Amino acid sequence: MRCLKRSAMVALASAGLVGCGVGQAVKDGTVDAAKWAFTSQVKTMNIDFAGRSSLNPDAAGKSLSTVVRFYQLKDAQRFEQSSYEQLQANDVEWLKPDVLATGDVVLRPGAAASISEPMKDGSEYVGVVAFFRDPGGDAVWKLVIPRKQWKKSDPVRIEVRGNTLEMT
Repeated sequence: MRCLKRSAMVALASAGLVGCGVGQAVKDGTVDAAKWAFTSQVKTMNIDFAGRSSLNPDAAGKSLSTVVRFYQLKDAQRFEQSSYEQLQANDVEWLKPDVLATGDVVLRPGAAASISEPMKDGSEYVGVVAFFRDPGGDAVWKLVIPRKQWKKSDPVRIEVRGNTLEMT
């Protein structure tokens, strides 16, 4: 009888210890799941560009190709404050403190282009610039896309028409 009680006590103590371990593992898993859900886990930057037939018109109204450049940025403030001329003249040097990666595509009128690039560690924003022939007026020639945008829309779609960039 004494042996039976001792075996029961050992089994009960073992079950208690195992239960504590399971409880801790579940708690850790819940914390990890919450961290994953509330932080941006975007690994790839996917952007689809759609060039409309009325893209980057010259003085006669003829549509022309344009270069669209993208920048993975640690911080967007310097990019947002940049003028068209600063970016066109020496964008990489001007944005050097914040740029982690850059690339570009040439977009033709009526054509589409897609990019898929790994998101660099520390990249919180993607800046997009279209180097239009004439960026004047109310044209939107640059966009800033927060990294968290990719959780809502993957790929991010950008329409380029006239002298304007627009997320769709």
